[in-house]
Amino acid sequence: MSLSAKKILFVAEAVSLAHVARPALLAGSLLGDCEPVFASNGQYAIASQGLPLQSYALQSLSPETFMQRLAVGRPVYTLDELRAYVEADERMLRELRPDVVVSDFRLTLPIAAARQGVPLMSLSNAYWSPYARQAPDLAPDLPPARLLGHKLFDPLFRLSWPLASRHHLSVPNRLRVEQGLPPLASLGDYYCGGDVVMYADTPSLVPCHPLPPSHHFLGPLTWSPSLPLPLWWDKVTAQQHRTRVYINLGSTGSTVLLPALVAACRALGWVCIVATAGRMDFAAAEPDVFVSSYLPGSAAAAAADVVICNGGSPSSYQALEQGRPVLGICSNLDQVLAMRGVRDQGAGVLLRAGECSPARLAQALVQVSGDACRQNAVRLQQEFRAYPATRRFRELLLSTLGTGHPSSVS
Repeated sequence: MSLSAKKILFVAEAVSLAHVARPALLAGSLLGDCEPVFASNGQYAIASQGLPLQSYALQSLSPETFMQRLAVGRPVYTLDELRAYVEADERMLRELRPDVVVSDFRLTLPIAAARQGVPLMSLSNAYWSPYARQAPDLAPDLPPARLLGHKLFDPLFRLSWPLASRHHLSVPNRLRVEQGLPPLASLGDYYCGGDVVMYADTPSLVPCHPLPPSHHFLGPLTWSPSLPLPLWWDKVTAQQHRTRVYINLGSTGSTVLLPALVAACRALGWVCIVATAGRMDFAAAEPDVFVSSYLPGSAAAAAADVVICNGGSPSSYQALEQGRPVLGICSNLDQVLAMRGVRDQGAGVLLRAGECSPARLAQALVQVSGDACRQNAVRLQQEFRAYPATRRFRELLLSTLGTGHPSSVS
């Protein structure tokens, strides 16, 4: 089957850079072959900058509200917000009439797409899958964890997780009951709804029980902005005899830790390459600290020996794609779950933001720069090459277009 004359709608729930960058990557891979349409609210426009995509304005929760609710453990969306989302989603599908819709974290689209008879392909991470073998076992950086300490709070978190997950499902399940649909059994069913579910991971990072035919490991989707290298780049690459570290806390990391991270790296004599994602003013006070708002992340990771990030899958997988070990400074649960897989594969070190004392940072930096982490990162780099995400996406898209009939909402 050919993609020509097909309209593929990509929907980005723009609450973080990752949820915009991943569908933008996939949409860009189809340019010249079909009519990709990109629906978002314009937030994180840098992710689709330079791509000649037809656009559709679709409102999303603001990243600030999203992060505030995550930080205190509240359900991310209110019932009124979800009702409005369903209406907006159905209106969009009626107006655009796509052949297939590809969604990243637009959690109401399983309802709207089924009603409008449009096949839905959903992007997610396998650590949220209902088929993931490991349940969450480490707490994110919630206020109780900062009060009690993670060592005390982690077992309480494990005990309370079933209740907490039901709490986060309470609002979407109220919506489903209103819509005449059965409630969902788990957060995994909520985050991984769709006719085709695509995991932006590889199997060794997230071990799963046998997956049904509609669930697939797509492979990492790593995005890097198309930017010129900064004027200081040659000064960094010339220092090959010294350890170089790329520090990028992204759109959702704890930026207040950036000065401490740089200080800890400089105490070891490392050269620091820093990207702030435009979230803070950070002036380089030392000659071996090089700072930009944004950098071509793949090139920066390749130039470094170690990558420090927020632990989320886009940043940590970008490092592993270059064979670089990762120190993940995690704040929310998504970051903890992503970084857990990297840690378990021996390719990185996981710290919660509240655990970053000078002593813990120093210990983590020594560990992550060691031979074991480096060798395991190179091993994962080889696995990543066996999962070319855009090519696998094209194969799944052609298969979905050939089937042509979405399953019912369940």
